[in-house]
Amino acid sequence: MSRIGVPEKQKEKQKPVASWLDVDYFTEERRAIKALTVILRTAGCRWRTCTMCGYWQESAEVTQADILAQLEHALTKSPQEEFILKIFTSGSFLDDHELSSETRKRIAQMVQARREIKKLIVETRPEFVSPTTIEDLQVVERLELAIGLETADDFIRSRFIIKGFSFDEYKKAAEIAKDYGALVKTYLLLKPPFVAEKKAIEDVIKSAQRVAQYSSTISLNLCTVQKQTPLEALWRRRYYRPPWLWSAVDAIMGIASQKLVVISDPVGAGHERGPHNCGTCDPRIIAAIRSFNKTQNVQVLEALNEVECTCRNVWQMLLSSDDFLFGSTTA
Repeated sequence: MSRIGVPEKQKEKQKPVASWLDVDYFTEERRAIKALTVILRTAGCRWRTCTMCGYWQESAEVTQADILAQLEHALTKSPQEEFILKIFTSGSFLDDHELSSETRKRIAQMVQARREIKKLIVETRPEFVSPTTIEDLQVVERLELAIGLETADDFIRSRFIIKGFSFDEYKKAAEIAKDYGALVKTYLLLKPPFVAEKKAIEDVIKSAQRVAQYSSTISLNLCTVQKQTPLEALWRRRYYRPPWLWSAVDAIMGIASQKLVVISDPVGAGHERGPHNCGTCDPRIIAAIRSFNKTQNVQVLEALNEVECTCRNVWQMLLSSDDFLFGSTTA
């Protein structure tokens, strides 16, 4: 696509928000593989109510041609070997408000034409999953829909996260995806606002059990404090602390013990707004989580039991006090 004579402001709309090469876990073949992640700038998520999400701030008025140009720009970073392509929009790839049916079909054709792309992963809310929207991508040999369920607990999702859909709606979307040969990756959120540390660990482990029959992969998202969100307001008033990295390890091991594939990208880890411990032991734990993502070898995480850090005692005391501080009894 020629960019000669295109104004600078328009050129920016023809570049993605971000794109980068990394290594991901290829669930179908049980091995690590390169992955190209592309964040397309679109009109953005139309829900914009989730308490912890500020990704809507990446939205802009763009044309469908701009979106295709963004992907073409990102694909210049493609490795020469086989890789997974992950296309995110900070919203829903299957929402016609963001990407038209024709644009999705064009993207599917671009993916199908590149034989080195082993799988396409896109994100969507469940209400946009339908036979019609999935059929737009039918030429893609391996398709995975990533759905941000966050928790299988309808109360937590509706009251604390304000996600706007039920577990039954998620199940329906997952079943439609499977009927059309697509895999489902389920995002679970560790420690939404108003959920105590111990309860947060228990919730994601229990949620993983409930979604196992619908999911090829569990992606455990460690809650971070994004700017201009209700969660940030709570955090600034010291009503919220991001999860401990010890909690992340505990949760990952609890999910992995169910023989499920679980990955967790520790975004913002080691920083005040992200999942963190005391600072001293953070780098080793972050490295262990990233190593586990590539191998699914729990021994990498079990080795952290040998880490001697005083903050682990503090974390354990916090968990032991959760039942007393936040628990309830019935007569």
